[in-house]
Amino acid sequence: MYRNCEKVYISGIICIEISKNYTYQFTWMAAMTIKTQFDRDTPWNDIPLLPPIADIESRHILKACISAMSQLARTNALVKTLPNESVLVHTLPLQEARRSSEIENIVTTNDELYRAMTSDDNQASPHTKEVLRYREALWEGMYAMHDRQVINISLFEQICSRIREIKTDVRRHEVKIQNTLTKEIIYSPPSGYDNIIKFLTNLEQFINDDNGLQPLVKMAVMHYQFEAIHPFADGNGRTGRILKILYLIHQDLLDLPILYLSRYFIQNRSEYYRFLREVTEEGKWEQWILYVLAAVEQTSRETADMIEGINTLIGNFAEQAHGKTRAVAREGFVDLLFKWPYCKINIVERELECSRITATKYLNEIAELGLLERQKIGREYYYINRNLMDLLSNV
Repeated sequence: MYRNCEKVYISGIICIEISKNYTYQFTWMAAMTIKTQFDRDTPWNDIPLLPPIADIESRHILKACISAMSQLARTNALVKTLPNESVLVHTLPLQEARRSSEIENIVTTNDELYRAMTSDDNQASPHTKEVLRYREALWEGMYAMHDRQVINISLFEQICSRIREIKTDVRRHEVKIQNTLTKEIIYSPPSGYDNIIKFLTNLEQFINDDNGLQPLVKMAVMHYQFEAIHPFADGNGRTGRILKILYLIHQDLLDLPILYLSRYFIQNRSEYYRFLREVTEEGKWEQWILYVLAAVEQTSRETADMIEGINTLIGNFAEQAHGKTRAVAREGFVDLLFKWPYCKINIVERELECSRITATKYLNEIAELGLLERQKIGREYYYINRNLMDLLSNV
């Protein structure tokens, strides 16, 4: 959808920068510049309404859709093999939050993220706090969607407001997407509040109507359309990526928000922007939809591998601790060490409803066996499930 677009980085209300990385920018500008038939300086107020008139369920698309749906169903079923689903609920959505935010040049580390998740203080970096807000927006959006039973404009605004930590409504002013090196305007989303609402209402109807399209195809189309409309002053990319996950849950293709699509988008970033742009400039939907289907299939497979890896780690953990400490016999103790990769004494107290003395004893016994890494950070001790952290870092 973005012309001459490489790496989108949302920097402010009026102008949206493409990249702060000049090396990427130089390379991609040379490889990806395509002359456009549109006036980039003029708001695109005639975005085609949905559904597209093009054939968006071609033979190639339907074949890829079957493969992606099959892998997604397998992954969703594997979740139930875990002793406790909360293990995934506390880990994978945070990975999606980190990668989705990374697309916007909001970068943090796994260690800082999981440490911040267990802390009550305000010491986390600004980037880490932004990623945690993304995670909060994902969960808030999911609960709101369940209550409303629809995905609508109000939900869009609620998600974006949580991401930005300020009340965010559909924009009333014009925005431009700008190349940071040349300051060239490369895309002008639609302008005018009533006009934007018209496009969003059409998108809302497309999402919620039963129009017979394959759900994964609809997800790809809604992703593009939301990006093209660009309804907010900031936070559009992250809001759109959350909406994709919520749509899969809404369609009963996922029970929990565990799909990790942003990793695929980062790994295949140049194709991401090229295929979006080709939809805008040439009406080529097929390559974009195939790209999204490939993302679903690959990330579903990777998520399945992670679930199996976590199951193996839990089994090995229990086996190595068996007979050496009574802690593992306590119901829920092993699960919470995988639910909280950075665990603290007060977490064990709260979740096991035990005394601080007992919680400390359990954690120290496991640490002495080498199954947890005990580390003092500031005034607090953290008990780190390093094997789990390594697995999360490799996925």
